[in-house]
Amino acid sequence: MKSLLCIMLLGLPASAAITFSLPGTVENAVWALGSANYPSATYNSFGTAATAWGADAIPTSGVSGAALRKISGSGYMSAAGFLYTAGASGGFRLFDDEPLANLKTVVFQCSISDVFDGMPVLSYNGGSQSIVAGFSNSVLGAGYPERAWQWDLSGIPEPITSYEILFSGHFAATSLAVATGSVFTQVIPEPSGAFLGAVALFIPLLRRSRA
Repeated sequence: MKSLLCIMLLGLPASAAITFSLPGTVENAVWALGSANYPSATYNSFGTAATAWGADAIPTSGVSGAALRKISGSGYMSAAGFLYTAGASGGFRLFDDEPLANLKTVVFQCSISDVFDGMPVLSYNGGSQSIVAGFSNSVLGAGYPERAWQWDLSGIPEPITSYEILFSGHFAATSLAVATGSVFTQVIPEPSGAFLGAVALFIPLLRRSRA
């Protein structure tokens, strides 16, 4: 029966997206990366990947004032449809200087090849708090793994008038997204949740075989 359990667990879907729904008032922004949306003349080609971008990358969809900026190292928009750091690490800043009023939570999501050079960190109101997300998840997708991080900002007493998310690493990413909400509810599950749920599903079968 143990062999059957292993086979059934291995047969669970390996391709999934991290989907969620924030309560309250919500703003979303999505960056569909690659030179089709961000021309290499402004966002570098391979040979000039280490130079500064000519402009911030604004979202390709959604309602948000957020923008994406390269702040150090390598990174360019590829014709193949991704942001690539071209053999070396790059540092990036996703920021919004006019965020949702009464901001209480931020969810950062991406389809990316590798983990960053450390966890993304969030600061607010021009500070350098560098807060690590309280919740995170990663699932296999049809392309790169889907990763998501969520911050609970409901305990901050003063109004949040700006925020930034800093991340760096050597990676290729096909999309980035940010969602902000006026009400905090945990919507990003822990990474082990799906696996533990599957194990719980098959434990009764294992017990029945031993009876």
